[in-house]
Amino acid sequence: MDRYGYSIFCDDIRNEPGGKLSFIGCYNGVIFISGQFPLVLPKLCVHTHIFSPVSQPFSSIVVRCYLPGDEQPFAEEPIETPRRSEQTGLVANLRPETSAPLYIVAATSLIFTPLELRSGGLLRIRAFVDAEQEVRLGSLRIEGQAC
Repeated sequence: MDRYGYSIFCDDIRNEPGGKLSFIGCYNGVIFISGQFPLVLPKLCVHTHIFSPVSQPFSSIVVRCYLPGDEQPFAEEPIETPRRSEQTGLVANLRPETSAPLYIVAATSLIFTPLELRSGGLLRIRAFVDAEQEVRLGSLRIEGQAC
């Protein structure tokens, strides 16, 4: 089993009563923007989930965001991880009869306000786990449209 993850790209993330999150204005792989580059989005949000098999707890996680055409991240967000023993303890009390693989999950929300875009292309999200493994968490294609 390998580590994997995904991202939700949207206009806003709201914390609701009971610990729920609401994702407002979700994008399905591409965002069409009126105007010409460079341009500024007032706000763009990204919510990420990273899954790791229980046999591979996290020591550290850093989420990096790359603008279209850039090789260096424009944003970097460390995710605080519990000690390895605490992570494995989270699943220690699950029923042994389950046949589903057991995973530890880490998540974070990133809010960019404003977000300056110099060009169209892929906005990429990556996690670097234990400073050595890159986990691809998804991308959003940014397309400009003439007004």
